Amino acid sequence: MTRLQSPSRLITPVALLIGLGCYVFTASADATEEDISRVNRSISIAAGLTVGDVSTVNGGIRLSAAAIAGEVHTVNGSIELGARARVDSAETVNGGIGIGEEVIVNGAVSTVNGNIAVNAGSEIERNIETINGEILLENSRIGGDLETANGDVTLLQGATVEGDIIIADQRGWWNKLFSGNSRPLKLVIDEKSSVKGRIHLYREVELHIDPAAEVGELIEHF
Repeated sequence: MTRLQSPSRLITPVALLIGLGCYVFTASADATEEDISRVNRSISIAAGLTVGDVSTVNGGIRLSAAAIAGEVHTVNGSIELGARARVDSAETVNGGIGIGEEVIVNGAVSTVNGNIAVNAGSEIERNIETINGEILLENSRIGGDLETANGDVTLLQGATVEGDIIIADQRGWWNKLFSGNSRPLKLVIDEKSSVKGRIHLYREVELHIDPAAEVGELIEHF
């Protein structure tokens, strides 16, 4: 497998800042362990509070530090999990997902249109997936696979992917006809990070994998 030196200037968390908007609903102590569901409102869970599933349709969801929830789901909105928060899963369709330090997600993290950023000390037990978005892991552990189709992937400071990394090919036909309009994606893995499974590439990807990084077999499917 060919490995390239890491670029002198890597993608930083600043590049993946996620706009979360205004949260107009705040759960209080009387909501403890109950499900919270709204349609056209954002939801904010107070620090240290324990609730059930949290869902909305048009709005973002924010868990403050050390808050605990079940499944966290929205359609049109971003999700922010504060430091030491715990959830069963986090899923949105149109929005980014920001995961703070030392967060535990017992299931998967997924979005369709949005970036995913995972900070130091956090653990995602299953897969991380986005279609149109970048993925940034910093000193965190992913228990399953990591997959995107239209976004860079960056592993920094000891990030670990226990499963595979999959760069799918789901570009629109217009990009395939006019390839000059789309740049290759970037896969960046620094010297402290590792991929226990394989790296599957279904489209052209610019590799910046440090020679000291621990990675599995690289397979090109295009």
